[in-house]
Amino acid sequence: MRARGDTVALGLVVAMGAGLVLWRRLAGELPPAVQWSVFAVLMLGVGIPHGAVDHLIVQETARREGLTHSLGRFLVGYVLTMALYALAWRVAPAWSLGFFLLVSAWHFGDADLEGTPLTVRWILARLLVGGFVLALLLLTHSAEVTPLLERLTHHHAPTMALWHDAVSVAGPLLLVLGWLTLMVGWHGPSLARRDRWLPGWAAVLASGCFLPLLLAFALYFGGWHAWRSLRSIHRYLDGRDLLHTWLKALPFTALALGGLGLLALMWRVTGRTADPLPVLFIFLAVLTLPHLRVMHGLNRRLE
Repeated sequence: MRARGDTVALGLVVAMGAGLVLWRRLAGELPPAVQWSVFAVLMLGVGIPHGAVDHLIVQETARREGLTHSLGRFLVGYVLTMALYALAWRVAPAWSLGFFLLVSAWHFGDADLEGTPLTVRWILARLLVGGFVLALLLLTHSAEVTPLLERLTHHHAPTMALWHDAVSVAGPLLLVLGWLTLMVGWHGPSLARRDRWLPGWAAVLASGCFLPLLLAFALYFGGWHAWRSLRSIHRYLDGRDLLHTWLKALPFTALALGGLGLLALMWRVTGRTADPLPVLFIFLAVLTLPHLRVMHGLNRRLE
């Protein structure tokens, strides 16, 4: 039943991606309202909720290991991590971006290669798989990413020079990374899961190459990464059903949405007219950082 549910969910995401690609092909461009609607559905439906049960993961781990769990202490540490990282973005945006890309590559690879050991070989494999995902998302949308990077890094010259160098060799770079990732994917997850893992992962990423950056990110992050992570969380918590786990995420999902709403209000009150995507990126980065450590602990225990 679980495998069937995963297959159906993946099929819906792949169909959504293919439909959006066809729409763009026929119409020339996708209306912004459509892009933001798809982004909102995937992020609100799966993306944010999968990170809104971190406290339950830590609580379950403490229960299994016979330790005392304090929700207050956990939340203080969580919020403190977010605050320090937000400050880092303010003080050193280029370094903060580089750090976030590195840990994101690890996080994506860690989730996609769930079930592999923490040996040197598989640590490098995690970075490779996640790094390829990021490289594909960014380099196939270089026209959109370049101004975004300029704003995120405040036109940091070394960062932009490195980015332009990567763009200039994007084709060969992606081919090499893609081939290596294919080899890792073939030897990574168990044989029983490979039939869905590799084709589904490839289909979601491939559709993103022909869509705007916002949709490419939403399809991979919400439609692939967050969904698979939510299933792993559900399995770890031994919940009654996936809906029950999702409902448990609502309080902190609402809190995250409240923070996003506050940012939107501040944006409107200050009369800003620039693209809000950089601010949204930093908001998600700050929200995500403490989540990465929690999920790594979960993935390690699911081996």
